[in-house]
Amino acid sequence: MRDIRRNRIILLGLAWLVLLPGTAAAAQAPAASADDGQAVVWSVDAKVKRLFDSYTSYEFGNPDPPYQEPLSRLEFALDSWWAGVEITRWTPRWSVGLQIMRNLTDKVDGVMADSDWLDPDHTKVRTVYSESDVRLKPCYDVRAWADVSLAPWLPLPAGLDLRPVGGLRWQRLDMIAFNLRQWEILPSDYVYFYGYPGDSIRFRQIYWQWFIGLKLDWRPLPTDYPGLRLSLQGDWAYVRGENKDQHLLREGNRITEESTSGQAWRAALGLEVPLGHNFSLELEAEYLTIDTTGSHHFTNNVDPYTVDETWDNGVRVWSQQCSVMLALRYSF
Repeated sequence: MRDIRRNRIILLGLAWLVLLPGTAAAAQAPAASADDGQAVVWSVDAKVKRLFDSYTSYEFGNPDPPYQEPLSRLEFALDSWWAGVEITRWTPRWSVGLQIMRNLTDKVDGVMADSDWLDPDHTKVRTVYSESDVRLKPCYDVRAWADVSLAPWLPLPAGLDLRPVGGLRWQRLDMIAFNLRQWEILPSDYVYFYGYPGDSIRFRQIYWQWFIGLKLDWRPLPTDYPGLRLSLQGDWAYVRGENKDQHLLREGNRITEESTSGQAWRAALGLEVPLGHNFSLELEAEYLTIDTTGSHHFTNNVDPYTVDETWDNGVRVWSQQCSVMLALRYSF
């Protein structure tokens, strides 16, 4: 709980910094020199993002002999449409920004795949496989960052800027798996199929990502088309993850939880094209990969018995998120 409170305070502090009133400075911006580092510009972006070839997964091993890894694995597709807003305050020397994204609809193009390796004599043979449709409940992707220009201290060509960047990303995924179709391979090699209509799994996941990296901005025609800009950013993050998975079809109140830590790598390539009248169009391609390990907590309350176990054998939580984003920016 202390970590969660601390993270919220950090996020709110960065948001306050971005939204700090700067009316007086902004009013003086047109009269300031582009080279004096004092001009302040605000921008507001309306964004639409499409996730593709994206998923989030977790697995855990058997805490008992023969200790197979994995014992169970769940993979949730994330291919969906998102939208949101970004507000940025920047000068030629630094910038700070805040972005908030949310899923547009509950539709996911893909399935939740659930696999089990339950045969103790053949630990590499998958004995159960199921697929379920997936729908999203409200999900969020929040990002706050700050960067500083190195151009005043480096002999960079005109139109080129290198910026160290750091900040915090927070993702909350909330989804329902439904209409389960399951195949079970019995010891006799007979494959048994059965289906369950309705909701089967409620899955909630949170990623906290503290990141640092570098951003390269290039304005290929700084004199004739100063608003035309290409950008490339790469960063590394320390990640803390939390999962909660409730099996709705099982007897009792069956819940599994994972608490993990690890790292994430992100790369983004962007293009900004001026449209005139303070508007510009942005296109960005992004790749994010997350990989964490930690502990697995399993509880189930079935009268008169209660199961409560925790182990770390083979516990892994990871995600791949690929996206293309289109944004309309207004600067003032």
